[in-house]
Amino acid sequence: MNVAVAWGDRWYDPVVGLLWNPAGSFAPAVRDGTVHLLPQSAWYAFGLLERGRPGDLDRATRVLDAVLNHQYDLPGTPWNGTFARVAEAPEPTDGAREWVDYDPNWRQFIASTFLVILRHHADRIDSVLISRLDRSIDLAVRGEPEGRIQPGYSNIALMHAFVAVEFGSRSGDSGLIGEGERLAAAVVEAFDRCGALDEYNSPTYYGMDLLALAMWRTCAASEMLQRDGLRLEAQLWMDLAMFFHAGMRNVIGPFDRTYGMDMTRYLAMVGLWWIPGFGVGEAPVPDLATDAIVHGHDLLVGPLIARLAGPVPRDAVEFLRRFEGVRALDRPIGVEPSRSASAWLEPDLAFGGQEGEPGRPAAGQFAPATVHWLLPVDTAESFCGVGSVRFFCDDPTSARAGDAMLRIGTTPDGEGPADAWFLVSTGGAVPLSPAMVGPGRWDLPGLTLRVQANGALVAVEPFGDDLLVGFRAGPGGHRFTLRRVGDA
Repeated sequence: MNVAVAWGDRWYDPVVGLLWNPAGSFAPAVRDGTVHLLPQSAWYAFGLLERGRPGDLDRATRVLDAVLNHQYDLPGTPWNGTFARVAEAPEPTDGAREWVDYDPNWRQFIASTFLVILRHHADRIDSVLISRLDRSIDLAVRGEPEGRIQPGYSNIALMHAFVAVEFGSRSGDSGLIGEGERLAAAVVEAFDRCGALDEYNSPTYYGMDLLALAMWRTCAASEMLQRDGLRLEAQLWMDLAMFFHAGMRNVIGPFDRTYGMDMTRYLAMVGLWWIPGFGVGEAPVPDLATDAIVHGHDLLVGPLIARLAGPVPRDAVEFLRRFEGVRALDRPIGVEPSRSASAWLEPDLAFGGQEGEPGRPAAGQFAPATVHWLLPVDTAESFCGVGSVRFFCDDPTSARAGDAMLRIGTTPDGEGPADAWFLVSTGGAVPLSPAMVGPGRWDLPGLTLRVQANGALVAVEPFGDDLLVGFRAGPGGHRFTLRRVGDA
């Protein structure tokens, strides 16, 4: 907790009362220190209240005032009740684009934080600020457009259910309580069909899912949310543990949503959940003692995690702490549409695949076919990181991992089959060169793959420190089989 708040101190702007965007976050879209962040500043305010050093209360009050000043109170607009994407963003006007000109989800991220602040620190905040926070939450929950949040939008649905129930109880509005409980019941029903959230195996958003479920368990004024929060949280940990490779210190694919492939090189929020139970040393996170952390803005949620985290299920702990041997995973993750996730884990290699229709995965975040492997160990290090291979194709993709191999297939969608690309990465830890990749054999650092394809290899191009490997498909789409050389 103190690490996160101290890191936030580095990026606090006393002139504006908000956090600058930190180095390593949102690059290359913006340079660090160029815009001020809203949800992360609210998380920082909670951390200041938790830390409680001299001056922290005054600073937290200043931060909360500044966040509140950037909420939209514009009835009749789709952005009513949400907050500016960043403090510098112009107010949306007619024709404003969701996710570009405004972010509708800031309602849930910020309002849920305000409710936890009111639950744990209302006795330290003056009455004027409490009234402003209550009004802000009311505006956020009532400004939410009807029907926007579906049960399958897991992290936002979980948060909105909590906000509606908790604020409904706080304000004496039984209608809001009912709205929140109905949404919560729909999320639980969808989860229980397969024992999985629809945003499946998402290293960042699982962090928010666990946070929302912890809010259900500890803060919600609803026995239903308390009970189901406890149960779903435990089941989510168990599923997470199965797809976690402790030797590689990574959740392995496939991923419905991901911002990276190596959790030791970018901050995936779920990695912070290791810290309360296991300590920073065992957590699958990058070095937190630096100014520049890739995707580091999510570190600011650390104080909320520290406050709300419960014990990790005992059966999950074994898998989270050590690699428990070769295993094959194959489980349904969706019914309508039907989807399944599979994985093959060895001590130094893992394949992941997803079959079925993912619906509308977030652009650039869907990874239906993945490879992770341990990089060669430097003589001075015990862990050099992992290498990864990630598959991209504009056509619908189906992949299956098992029996020490990964099979990938695509179906042409449109005028003809699209090209397919593999992104090969070592995170810059070990150099890559195009000479390592041939039509049927890839001699990568620490791993040699046999790659069978029905189409021609047409490009092997440097992409920063990584390699982009391109294939042209046959008439029926792409067909690939990946195996380690030496495996049957």
